[in-house]
Amino acid sequence: MSAQDDLLAKLRQTLNEQGIDSFHILEDLVPMEEQMDYFRYFDRLRRENNPFVRDEEIAVLFSPDESIDRKKRSLSLLASIPDVAAYRSIETYHSSPLEPELSHWSSMALVSSRIILSSDLSGHQQVYISSGLGGQDKKLRFFALFTTPERDAFTVLHKEIVEREFNFQLQKAEVIIEKFEIKENYFTILMLFSFEKDAKSILNEAVAECNQYGNFLDPKFLFTNVKVLSEKEIMHLLEKK
Repeated sequence: MSAQDDLLAKLRQTLNEQGIDSFHILEDLVPMEEQMDYFRYFDRLRRENNPFVRDEEIAVLFSPDESIDRKKRSLSLLASIPDVAAYRSIETYHSSPLEPELSHWSSMALVSSRIILSSDLSGHQQVYISSGLGGQDKKLRFFALFTTPERDAFTVLHKEIVEREFNFQLQKAEVIIEKFEIKENYFTILMLFSFEKDAKSILNEAVAECNQYGNFLDPKFLFTNVKVLSEKEIMHLLEKK
């Protein structure tokens, strides 16, 4: 069992033991370090507990004259209260940020606001599941990298087999394939996995099916929900074998 499998198994166990069926997943791809920066900032504001006026903060958020730092504060303050108008304001801003550099921050503020509002309306504590690649509905986004045992190139037939078998196995498991790229000697898949699924077993099965046609896939592969690797990072990994 890989670290990712172990993490997902523990997550499933915790949610089942606590009877939690309502949780929130960040849909956008926000780097983990930026998520942590947001939560540290958000917690500090809540500890300070300084009073503020909702409508004034909304005005700040949509003002073209306010600084980035001031708008960060405004987004975080609005996200800290169970208020529909505050939530809608964050949602509107995030749909088309006046400052593109605040798109990740507004994404975090939106999910924070949604959690606090849902908790207030339902009377039940809400759970946030953090992932560098985000997710959708009750699915987490993962990036996987597969290659050949000796890093030699795929044949045309190999590429056809890979595309056929992986599409079949993943669709059978109700996995959503967002991006599937086959290169000279490796391929990558960006996909949405239900956290209830045994992701590694499904991918192992796809590899095994492909290898019935000549063991052309390395049984070891990269599977992560932290980041999408660049081509440069992938080539560095392949050189290391």
